[in-house]
Amino acid sequence: MHLSKFCDYALRSLMYLGARPGKITAADEIAKAFGISTNHIVKSLQGLAKAGYVTSLSGRGGGYIFDRPLSQVRIGDVVEQLEPNLHMAECFSQEKNTCPLTPGCELQSALSNACNSFIETLNQYTLEDLILPQTKKLLAIG
Repeated sequence: MHLSKFCDYALRSLMYLGARPGKITAADEIAKAFGISTNHIVKSLQGLAKAGYVTSLSGRGGGYIFDRPLSQVRIGDVVEQLEPNLHMAECFSQEKNTCPLTPGCELQSALSNACNSFIETLNQYTLEDLILPQTKKLLAIG
């Protein structure tokens, strides 16, 4: 299993914002902290905002803000909402599936079970679990 850069950057951005709850943060600040293109971070932040994890504030002095309890954000839920590649094989798509084995194959079931276990394992962690005091030091957040 490999997370897309979009999801990876969204998780990093969420951790950054979660380490500064209630503070408005510009996308370029997050991009600089991780050495990532601001455009990539903005796309990930927009995904987080659309999913309801952060609030986007436009205009002068705008940015992104995280203002909910860290313990309410389960990591598996975030990945499940933002990761575009959870369907690991062609047979997951009824529209695009051309595999002749599908009617008598259990691969889709096995992969689906593995994916569900992956999400369940990630859901054992909340954003609060991921943001350690060392995280704040590494990000130079006081």
